[in-house]
Amino acid sequence: MTFFTSLEFDQLLRGAGLLGFFFYMASFAALQFRVIEGQGLIYPALNVLAASLVLASLAVEFNLASVLTQISWIVIGCAGISIRLAKTRSPQQVIDYQNARRIGFAEQNT
Repeated sequence: MTFFTSLEFDQLLRGAGLLGFFFYMASFAALQFRVIEGQGLIYPALNVLAASLVLASLAVEFNLASVLTQISWIVIGCAGISIRLAKTRSPQQVIDYQNARRIGFAEQNT
């Protein structure tokens, strides 16, 4: 017994692609309207999610250029997330920065 028929599964994948499109548009709009920042984790995470959903939809109607684009987007997004997570400051670094800023040795606009 199968859970999905072939037609239902195709429709599910197409729906995933549309959902991915909406995640792409929402994340880009949020970035442009300064709801989120490009330096944070939310923007690359939303883009990885969007690319993954679009990639899944390409199983229904394969397009090599689109597959390569989505895979590249996922790899670059995951690398960006990894870099951001690796740069997480230790509590001591935060205290040192706050003390330096308090006495005027750190930039005021960071």
